[in-house]
Amino acid sequence: MTINRKVSSIESSFRMENMQFDQECRKRVTDVFEKKLSVADALSELNKKYSVSVNKNERSRV
Repeated sequence: MTINRKVSSIESSFRMENMQFDQECRKRVTDVFEKKLSVADALSELNKKYSVSVNKNERSRV
């Protein structure tokens, strides 16, 4: 499967879930596939950009 088809498949999944998938998302996903950028690194960049702290993402273990 080509990179464009993979990205389109991911975009379709986002649309089915009514989630936004804009040009920036498309670029990030393409970078992950083309540059062999790890998903963890891509998520880390997005978290920094949108100022998401690690504590906000953690769930209570109680």
